[in-house]
Amino acid sequence: MNIKKTPFIIMAALAFSLSACGGSDGEGNLTAAQKDDPAVTPGDTSSSVPETPQKQAIDYTLGKAMNARIGKGINMGNTFDATCESCWGAGPVEQSQVQAIAAAGFNSIRLPVRWDLEAGNEAPYTITPEYLARVKEVVGWINAAGLVAIINMHHHQSFLTDTDAANQDAHIARVAGIWQQIATYFADVSDQWLVFELFNEPREGVTAEAHNKMIATVFPIIRQLNPGRTVMFGSNDYNAYTGIRRLQLPADGNIIFTPHYYVPAEYALQGENYQCPEKITTWEATTSEVTKMSDDFAKMRNLADELYPGGLPINIGEFGATECGGKKSRVLWVTQFVKLARQYGVSWNYWGFTRVGGYEIFDKDETNDWSDLETLNALLK
Repeated sequence: MNIKKTPFIIMAALAFSLSACGGSDGEGNLTAAQKDDPAVTPGDTSSSVPETPQKQAIDYTLGKAMNARIGKGINMGNTFDATCESCWGAGPVEQSQVQAIAAAGFNSIRLPVRWDLEAGNEAPYTITPEYLARVKEVVGWINAAGLVAIINMHHHQSFLTDTDAANQDAHIARVAGIWQQIATYFADVSDQWLVFELFNEPREGVTAEAHNKMIATVFPIIRQLNPGRTVMFGSNDYNAYTGIRRLQLPADGNIIFTPHYYVPAEYALQGENYQCPEKITTWEATTSEVTKMSDDFAKMRNLADELYPGGLPINIGEFGATECGGKKSRVLWVTQFVKLARQYGVSWNYWGFTRVGGYEIFDKDETNDWSDLETLNALLK
């Protein structure tokens, strides 16, 4: 069965680098060539790009306040980030689903959005009006339910798959043109209820250099049109927290850093798209497993503090584990994650809500209700 899911690359290379949104063919299918890439070495965090120099302390009061509002969230993936809202099985988004998320006790919904297929290729890169209106309708549902909405630029395949550096400026110009329209269209939504995330999981054609150039070009446009809006930034290597070393964030106090977490890969990513392997890997909360996750959080926080003094807010925009490892393991893994997130003041958005290749905890097809109450309770307790 070919289940359409957010694209993925199984990379055990970096802590916090593994995501349910990794490399694929752009249609939601894992590509074996990337999965088995011999160039990917576990634990290899090397890079030829210089580390970001330590900066003067920033007052992150505004970013921290929004991070607290985001709190405990969930991703409604495989909807607007798919090739069409219903193409990968999770959509269309329904208002009753948003209300169920709010009733369960979540504080926010991350809504991944693929603008690439809905915008022109030539300036002014016009976004399909109906698409803008539909995304705004769902944002309205999210806000009406008392939840913060996060919208981003997801699966921007035209840039991600183009590794010709000569085309970087043209791609960045298109990204900027698209964001100018988004920022204009959503400018009337309260700053307290909507967050922008600049670009999901930069990699491949979006090198660290290109990503930083994109930030320097696009962020001033967003800030001019939305002076009070919180803006999130991921990092290269699939939003690896270690990618912050090569990230050049703006000197702005209303921003959030948003790494992803699917670690260890052999446990969290196994058998996605509902194809569990013969040999199952579990997570038993052993001393070494708990120590590893604890060390990841400590290193993430310390690295952010070293490079961006002032307490740069952190939101883990994606984390999750497939059902292959069993419910017991997933509950233990989630419980430890939530404990550490609380300890370090990190907000998060679980991947994901429904029909996301084995990570889901809601059944939209049969019961129209939460299908994994144990994991739900572990997330929200």
